[in-house]
Amino acid sequence: MIPLCRPMIDEATIERATSVLRSGRLVQGPEVEAFERALAERTGRRHAICVSNGTSALELAFRALGLEPGSEILVPSLTWPSPAHAARALGLEVRLVDVDAEEWNARASHFREKRTPRTKAAVVIDQFGFPVRQVELREALDGLVVIEDAACALGSRGELVPGGGFGHVSCLSFHPRKIVTTGEGGACLTDDDALAAELRALRNHGQAAPGVFTVAAGNHRLTDFAAAMGRAQLDRLDEEIERRRAIADALRRALPSLAFQREAPGTAANVQTLGALLPAGLGRDEAIAALRARGVEAGRLSYALSRLPTVAVDQPAPNAEAIEDRGVALPMFGALTDHEVERIVLSVESLR
Repeated sequence: MIPLCRPMIDEATIERATSVLRSGRLVQGPEVEAFERALAERTGRRHAICVSNGTSALELAFRALGLEPGSEILVPSLTWPSPAHAARALGLEVRLVDVDAEEWNARASHFREKRTPRTKAAVVIDQFGFPVRQVELREALDGLVVIEDAACALGSRGELVPGGGFGHVSCLSFHPRKIVTTGEGGACLTDDDALAAELRALRNHGQAAPGVFTVAAGNHRLTDFAAAMGRAQLDRLDEEIERRRAIADALRRALPSLAFQREAPGTAANVQTLGALLPAGLGRDEAIAALRARGVEAGRLSYALSRLPTVAVDQPAPNAEAIEDRGVALPMFGALTDHEVERIVLSVESLR
């Protein structure tokens, strides 16, 4: 079976993690600090604050930014539910925004359409590692608190700044499906010194310094051995992205019957996920089952939050819903061989 993804975990990565285990310093130690410095440098940020997972990063960002219960927040409808669930869990009012039918990211016009005098904040999502149109969104979202959900976008290049460099706070995920993985893990990125200090307190039981408790908060710390894993992979990120982009280009050329996600002008995606829309008349679930039967692990691409009762009702998002209905994720990782790429092509062509 050609898997949907395969983490960049080699012997050097395992050795780094093992050396931390031997040290006995397992949580919030020097490896976390080194990983944070590397992430900040990579994304052009002043601060990186590592946390236990990407959803925690979103929750802590909303809290640190002072978004009060009842505040209206704009969230793109096409995504894993985390940004909307995190907002709802904190009592925020989620107002869904549709996405572009070809780029799969929310555009300025979509945000303007749903923005009201009550809107306080907006989440922008670099869907599957494909950066949003930063120039137009900066203007359209002026006056709002902006949170970039860059969970998939580490290593992507935007019009203005790298993935993770946009907005008041950006959030990363290091889930195993991400290019850089720590098993579970995430990070908040910001240029604001005060926000960074608040985020560091919120991740560590509300401590501004050891034994100095300034806010009621839980435990969202990252382990040191996880950070060591992530830092080892970060060293190989450019090589991984170059290979992913080459594989994606080959599959796009070989599979003209599929509609692939389009990059916005002036951007370069890391191809965290290679998504495609099936031709009309070809069922998504049936196609996924058929590909797996042929030894190619495909998956459901994403969710339209407009259909989730945990998020919202009566907020249709036609483009997001169409992408959910027809979207599949194809195998994508840098270690794919040319032979495996050919097998993927032949398996998809056999679906006709």
